[in-house]
Amino acid sequence: MIGRLKPDYNYTEEPFGILTDDELYLDCVLVKPRDTSDEDLKVLRVWVPRYPLTKTSTIACARQEVQSYGPNGKIAHLVFDLRGTGESEGAMLDKDFTTDLKSVKAWADERFGSQINFGFLGLPELSKGGRVNLIPVRPGVVMETYYYPTAEPGKPVLFYLSTYGNFDTQDDALCLSLSRAGYEVYGLDPMRYLLHASSSALLTPKQLVEDLEIACQITGTPPTIIGQPISAGLALLWTALYEPVQGVIAIGRVGSAFSAKHIFDLAQSHNFSLTRYINRITPRPLTLVWQDGHPLGGDKREMAALYQASGEPRQLQRTAQISPEFLLAQLQWQASTTG
Repeated sequence: MIGRLKPDYNYTEEPFGILTDDELYLDCVLVKPRDTSDEDLKVLRVWVPRYPLTKTSTIACARQEVQSYGPNGKIAHLVFDLRGTGESEGAMLDKDFTTDLKSVKAWADERFGSQINFGFLGLPELSKGGRVNLIPVRPGVVMETYYYPTAEPGKPVLFYLSTYGNFDTQDDALCLSLSRAGYEVYGLDPMRYLLHASSSALLTPKQLVEDLEIACQITGTPPTIIGQPISAGLALLWTALYEPVQGVIAIGRVGSAFSAKHIFDLAQSHNFSLTRYINRITPRPLTLVWQDGHPLGGDKREMAALYQASGEPRQLQRTAQISPEFLLAQLQWQASTTG
């Protein structure tokens, strides 16, 4: 139940409302470390529900994260309902979500001071070409995906993984461009899936693959997976351990993909060692991408180890920008290796 402290949990939940500039009530829940005062908080992260979803789609994420910080953690998370959804006020067709976000930021400045490290996780609405699609992978666990259909049914399927916690306007635009180029695209913020999937038990590689298998059965066609920095690690693991995946494009750093102790079963850390698995991708195509100028664009030692441990067909690419044209060129190369 939202709004109650659970026994032995490291967090408290504070239900309240924010009044927008146009005088609508937004229903909110602040999840904060149990023994930390407002004055001692250093960071506030706001989970933005993807319209038409409500805060029930993100409350588990907030709980999992704040629980992991301990009772004296310095990071709080906020979940809320967009106008016209859930328990917030507003007309169904009123989508002035920009005002909602501005009002949430103004509330945070007033309560915690403008010096707090503040950030939104996600964006409220996709472009007109995309829509929210929930894929049930097991009881109580769904993958929140963003579906971009192509005009021609039966075309190749892509799973596009954004950087953990941040499927933003650039990701939305890339997915839309890929769909217009003839691909059926399922965008995914892996962090939302991973936090839901690990809420009852820590995740193992076996469980991750079983979830992917169910998702692929529902989408109907084995995908090629594209992973942005950090998520690239999950993309490689999924491709290596689930043979129907057609190929993988892994961008930037991968090593910290499985570092979260509250999400992954790290009792045996080698279970998530990508150099242990990456050679299983062959004979499917592998593209490793170094992104210049990006803080997570790549680690030379890590990328060299992955490339050496992998098999053909494979390529190592370097680019300053992950553009639709760049991704389409890599997909074309991968298709040529299997044709």
